[in-house]
Amino acid sequence: MSIAENPLVGRMKGSMANFTMYTLNDQNVVRGKTFNFKDAKTEYQLVMRERMDLLNVMYQSFASLIRLGFPERPIRLNSQNMFISVNFSTCFEVIDEIQRISYPLLLLSQGSLPKVKVIDAFIEVEGITIRYDANEMSKEVTCFDEILACAMLITGELLIARQFIGYDDIGTIFLKCPSLVPEDVTCCYVFVRSDVGKKSSNSVYVNL
Repeated sequence: MSIAENPLVGRMKGSMANFTMYTLNDQNVVRGKTFNFKDAKTEYQLVMRERMDLLNVMYQSFASLIRLGFPERPIRLNSQNMFISVNFSTCFEVIDEIQRISYPLLLLSQGSLPKVKVIDAFIEVEGITIRYDANEMSKEVTCFDEILACAMLITGELLIARQFIGYDDIGTIFLKCPSLVPEDVTCCYVFVRSDVGKKSSNSVYVNL
């Protein structure tokens, strides 16, 4: 971008060739556009684009959880930026030369609170039951803090449950979905969040 101050020309506006001209704060501004845009497609660049596309799809699927899961991010980043930054180099696996998301490595949240210690988790007729060790987190997490669980189904539906951690040493959180079978579930996660929403834990992948 260049700025022209020329009393003979006066105010400029419009486009000519690869230049766009306009007036900003009483100054003539000329911006140039490249004639030939080169869309480089090296193997490395294609891999980076593929990863970005996959993570953007994941963000759209889990957006409501991800917005809650990264409260301790730098001020310059929003939750989507932080989600991509955290996972870009760590959550992929290559199968038959194709980049794929590894669900056990994917993080839907990240923070300084202790991770949830899952005791067991299982699918039953009415949904998914997850039992966790609340006592294990008691030094840094209070009964008024929140535990969140989610499960992505093969249909794209997202099951979500949120509740206070409570007073029991062993807690239970339930994701309701009648007639659910193991083959219906793509992945499942759990994490904790402080009562005022300023801190969170790293999400934990739940084996079912």
